[in-house]
Amino acid sequence: MNTIKRIFFPSIIIFAATACKELKIPNKIFEASERARYERSFSGADSLMIQWKNSFSSAVANRLIVGESNAFTFFADQPEQHAVGYSLELKRGDLLVIEAPGIVPQAKIFVDVLAPGEDTGKAKSEILENGRITRFTESTGLYKVVIQPEIGYRIPFELKIYTQPSISFPVAGKGNRDVQSFWGASRDGGGRSHEGVDIFAPRGTPAVAVTDGVITRTGNQGLGGKQVWLRDGILGNSYYYAHLDSILTESGRQVRTGDTLGRIGNTGNAAGGPTHLHFGIYTAGGAVDPYPYIRKRPVQASGSVPKMPEEKGIKAGTNLRSGPGTKYETLTLISRKVPVEILSATGSWYHVKTEGGQEGFVQKERLQK
Repeated sequence: MNTIKRIFFPSIIIFAATACKELKIPNKIFEASERARYERSFSGADSLMIQWKNSFSSAVANRLIVGESNAFTFFADQPEQHAVGYSLELKRGDLLVIEAPGIVPQAKIFVDVLAPGEDTGKAKSEILENGRITRFTESTGLYKVVIQPEIGYRIPFELKIYTQPSISFPVAGKGNRDVQSFWGASRDGGGRSHEGVDIFAPRGTPAVAVTDGVITRTGNQGLGGKQVWLRDGILGNSYYYAHLDSILTESGRQVRTGDTLGRIGNTGNAAGGPTHLHFGIYTAGGAVDPYPYIRKRPVQASGSVPKMPEEKGIKAGTNLRSGPGTKYETLTLISRKVPVEILSATGSWYHVKTEGGQEGFVQKERLQK
């Protein structure tokens, strides 16, 4: 183990620079957030800044929720400038991606991602860099994402909020449908639970590195049979590959994402059964469910930004829903026609705000002039 430590710890600096760029680690932990710096430097009218800050607070407080893959049009061309805030369920290991493709390069679009129960005063807001931000999810829960353009920005833009796997898939050429045994499944007649996922593939299929890192151990022993342990240099996680037919790496070797570590088999306690890879992730706190880290997800294609609808009211008898679909709960029933501001659109659903400050989603057919 001492030899492994001497190899690994000097490599942290190397991997911090070269490993998966999507895992963004804040480098301004002790500095004020982008939002706070902007507020301090703003030289315009106080009334504009007050309205801007109130809009942020309103977006944080709303009860709107969206799914894991969303594409909106943000209607920034409003008489009064607004922020939009949406909650979404994230799992540990998800990579949250927020994009605004096509925005003016010099524009400041502020993004705040609030963890469950987080004080908004402690949030570390960021600015979209090249129209994109990624954030690794460290714990499962309902997160709030708030998007707000700088004061004076009046150009509608496309906004995407979605999740992706935070590491690569560990079996070459395979995907979600090949995962057939999941985290927590009963083992040994209930004597233990499954601390990983099983990915089924033909014998000899390459098992590959899910991230840049160093091989800390290989061997042929115990339940896992022929196995490889890979450790990354950013999060410090260990990735466990078990039941291999052959091992094609060695302890102390530095590897890159996609390098072949071994070939799929059924050694150890999988002997005689179908060939597969048992894949596990171990953090400082113990084993965690690896599926959110590797699950592949589609991304909605970019589209043209539609014009603001001419309708600026909603019909009597309209349900304001918490999300863009009938499956979401009704927040309130609008009993009479009321004027609204339209903040965003996704498909045939519009995020609206009434004069009284109520927010919700309505279908396009419920809009009225």
